[in-house]
Amino acid sequence: MEIRVFDKEIMPLGIVDEMDTLIWQSTYWQQGEYGDVKILAPITDNNNKLLVTGNIIVNHSDSQELSTDAGEWRRGAQITYKTITKDEKGTEQIEVQATLLKKWLSKRIVESQVVTAATNQSIINRLIAENCGSSAAQKRQFPQFEILAQEDLGGTVIDYSNDAYVDLGLEIHNRAVAGKLGFDILINERSRMYGFYLYKGRDFTAANTKGNTPCIFSRDFDNVNEQEYTESIENCKNVVYVEGAADSDNARYTVEVEKEESSGYDREEVYIEASDISWTAKTDEGEEITIDLDTYLKLLATRGDTELDGYGIAINFVSTINTTSNLKYKRDFRVGDIITCIEKKWGIKIDARIISVTQTYQNEKLTIEVTFGDSLPTLIEQIRKVR
Repeated sequence: MEIRVFDKEIMPLGIVDEMDTLIWQSTYWQQGEYGDVKILAPITDNNNKLLVTGNIIVNHSDSQELSTDAGEWRRGAQITYKTITKDEKGTEQIEVQATLLKKWLSKRIVESQVVTAATNQSIINRLIAENCGSSAAQKRQFPQFEILAQEDLGGTVIDYSNDAYVDLGLEIHNRAVAGKLGFDILINERSRMYGFYLYKGRDFTAANTKGNTPCIFSRDFDNVNEQEYTESIENCKNVVYVEGAADSDNARYTVEVEKEESSGYDREEVYIEASDISWTAKTDEGEEITIDLDTYLKLLATRGDTELDGYGIAINFVSTINTTSNLKYKRDFRVGDIITCIEKKWGIKIDARIISVTQTYQNEKLTIEVTFGDSLPTLIEQIRKVR
């Protein structure tokens, strides 16, 4: 287990020499959260010097996420919390919590409204470039930062318009969920650069047609120690009415969006006000134009699709992986991949995406917990949807 520590300019500061516990959670399309990474360590001069708020930590205990001519790119996290305790026996301990670097995207808002017809991949790259990348104003640019090269990730062209002054991290998350994409900010120690990483998980399901070797998690194959399955329709909606802003004649239009035709008790409706979607937009040359009705209604429909993405049936399947089994993390599966989960006794067989992997090192033992499907909404997320 090797944790390297850097300052924000990616200058090496040292290696954490002793640790009691390390918990590292890597996620797919989720925003970075406080506590993605936790370390419990004894107080030593080295640990006390390195484990400081603001410093960057990188896990070298497993392989890199990406390798390019510039070197290896790894997930990193920034220490945001530190506490020192002393128990009744006189044992002193440092606890730090860190956030995945993609949380930095929430340091920015989307300064200008973007109105465009493009794929989610293209929209995400544009939002990054214009708000923290090379196309942003100098003071808004992230230092030592680039958008990493990407292959065509597919997806259909959509009519898109963002909220005015929305949190950049939240908007990237919304577009990533809509496009079934994952994202992170990786760190390259050799080139001393940060890189925005946009990618799409691979299909390793039992019935995949890509020619990929299937990845099946099941106690029948002795590669799972513990499992927990949760299914919830508490926050389920399948029809949304989206009302836009008043036009020049003070008329307001509402569109109805549904994922699939439903009626009776199966129809779950919700209303969304989208008055932030303006009837005007600026061209790349800075000229202000009025959006025609057909395009405006398409923008409302896209907003409805985005909202419905957060209102589906929530299925959550958590498995603790047998680390001595046939399946190895980062060799056979990674965050974002779609695999098959089977629990015959429960009558469950699902193809699900890996949305997070949590590695826990404790007492010289590694535990890997994999979460498939959708995270169940927190109270805060539910409040955001109700607003």
